Amino acid sequence: NSLNFDEQLKQIDICGLGPLRMNNALIQAKALAEGCKLVTITSQAGSVEWRTTQNAGKGGDYGHHMSRAACNMGQVLLAEEVKDMGYPVLLLHPGFNKTEMTKKYEAIWEIEGAVDPSVGAKRVLYEVIKNGMEETGAFINCEDGLRIPW
Repeated sequence: NSLNFDEQLKQIDICGLGPLRMNNALIQAKALAEGCKLVTITSQAGSVEWRTTQNAGKGGDYGHHMSRAACNMGQVLLAEEVKDMGYPVLLLHPGFNKTEMTKKYEAIWEIEGAVDPSVGAKRVLYEVIKNGMEETGAFINCEDGLRIPW
């Protein structure tokens, strides 16, 4: 029984709505510089399609996956809303990084190609610099620059 609805709602509130709250506050306050990009660090955990592969036969981790999917949907909708304002909205999955959050997977870090956070950060920065209005609303994997399926 992996259902803890209070905890899952908290995850959705923080991870799903948090980035939308932040971006909305910046837009409403007119605090964005000309030419800026609204970038959300999200996760492939929000890919519904990839859940059928990575979580095949086991499900679980509902709050995490649902919150990331909610985050991604919110940012795609925001991308459509602010397109005419000239702000690209990018959704970036930083890849598999060796962090405290992923330490429970330490045994497979090397097998799965996990990288130090400094490498992950450079990958993110590369995608931020490279992408703009043509990719607004796109869900990009910083490991390879490819789009992640919804």
